[in-house]
Amino acid sequence: MSETPWEPFRSGVITEDFAQSLSLLRKASHAEESEDVALREFTALGHAAALLYVDGLTDGENVQRFLLEPLLHALPPQEDEPLDQYLMRYVLPLASVSSTTHVSQVLNRVFSGDAALIMDTMQGALIADMKGFVKRSVSEPINESVVAGPHEGFTESLRDNTVLIRRLLRTPALVCEAMTVGNKVPSRICLMYLDGIARGENVEEIKRRLDGCNIDYVSSIGMLEQLIEDAPFALLPQTASTERPDRAVGFLTEGQIIILMENAPEALAMPVGFLHLFHAPDDTAMRWQYGTFLRLLRLSGILISLLLPALFIALTVYHPEGLSLSLMTSVVESQAKVPLSLLPSMLIMLLIFSLINEAGTRVPGALGASLSIVGGLILGQAVVEAELFSPLILIVVALSGLGSYAAPTFPLTLALRIGQLILLLAAGAGGYPGMTLALFCLLLRAFGVTSLKSPYFSPVAPKRPANPDRALRLPIWRQRLRGAIANPFHMNRAWGAMRAWEQPDKEKP
Repeated sequence: MSETPWEPFRSGVITEDFAQSLSLLRKASHAEESEDVALREFTALGHAAALLYVDGLTDGENVQRFLLEPLLHALPPQEDEPLDQYLMRYVLPLASVSSTTHVSQVLNRVFSGDAALIMDTMQGALIADMKGFVKRSVSEPINESVVAGPHEGFTESLRDNTVLIRRLLRTPALVCEAMTVGNKVPSRICLMYLDGIARGENVEEIKRRLDGCNIDYVSSIGMLEQLIEDAPFALLPQTASTERPDRAVGFLTEGQIIILMENAPEALAMPVGFLHLFHAPDDTAMRWQYGTFLRLLRLSGILISLLLPALFIALTVYHPEGLSLSLMTSVVESQAKVPLSLLPSMLIMLLIFSLINEAGTRVPGALGASLSIVGGLILGQAVVEAELFSPLILIVVALSGLGSYAAPTFPLTLALRIGQLILLLAAGAGGYPGMTLALFCLLLRAFGVTSLKSPYFSPVAPKRPANPDRALRLPIWRQRLRGAIANPFHMNRAWGAMRAWEQPDKEKP
């Protein structure tokens, strides 16, 4: 890859030579060509000085009040003290100010909303936190609505997102490590985990993967997910994404690691398993009977979505003896006037259903929901009256579509639809044997998937001691173990506490 003309300036350093440092920053930041990049020159403390910031990203009023005015009214230092130390200690009334000599670090901070100050005879540049760009306020999550529980969601501001988590998890054990990804245009991310609860090897592994992201620019957290997942060709997602701070806190307390990214209103959690994708955000906010019922209902919907179309084709085409005479008669009569056979009809209707759903998602506002409902009703009634498809096909497609919506996460919904088509084609090619073989291959591949080197179906396969909050939502007082991916030391302590609680002759923990 050829080097761009401004890259050599980024590798420079800020020295005591003011003219050289000013020229270096002017060329590296394109201050002369860019209308919004401000390079303000002035004199302070008897030295030539300059401020570099981006208009709109930086709060101009704070620059005037906390940088320019204190500098213009300050007296020169009386003692032989470094100029940068004197400014940080006595002149600049700022909570967040640091010093650096690298031009690349100066530019990264400036184009993130901070302001940089250079002065004659001062080694390096002072970086002041002056962010003042427009951002969205905290609001209710769009894709993870709940009946019970908090209604706050992440925003595009990285600092706001970390604050939302710290408000819920007020402990010094919560670590928030700042990192960047992207070679040419760095993107800020935060790695959050509970010290002592998260496994140290998991933290080191995810840092290694983030450091190894050899790419110019990471535009979204979904792009980052594809760079750090274990198996890029696996059908199931290996990370859990959430828009909800309370769910992110739940991941942290189970020993998982959270990744937050600037301009991303969601968080990634690793490692995860299938059970994490199967649980809904408000399961823990409900009584255990309600949560268990909803989870069983959700599991039934997932199985219906995955298996029902393939089972219908296998029964009607290859194994009609498995149906009652009245039901088989109804299938034959409804199919007699239809020009297409069952398998092509099922494939076409599933694709049409997916197309209606995608169109409804992309159309903005309430019009999208209206389009999905009205389009499905009108199209379904039209194809039945025109005798293009059997009504039974529409019933099967509608049930499988409702089952896919029961999945609490959108990536799991897409994985179910792809698996649904694979099983349908296998059932159309070989009936029950073909469907069984395809299902066995999918399960075999799924059980071989890992997330951050942790088994995907743990603690079920392999079986490990863990929190009993799995497919069933047991009472809170029975959930005295952490997740199977937590630090083993804390797992053992929790296990011992649980055993002591179950023995009435011993003191309760």
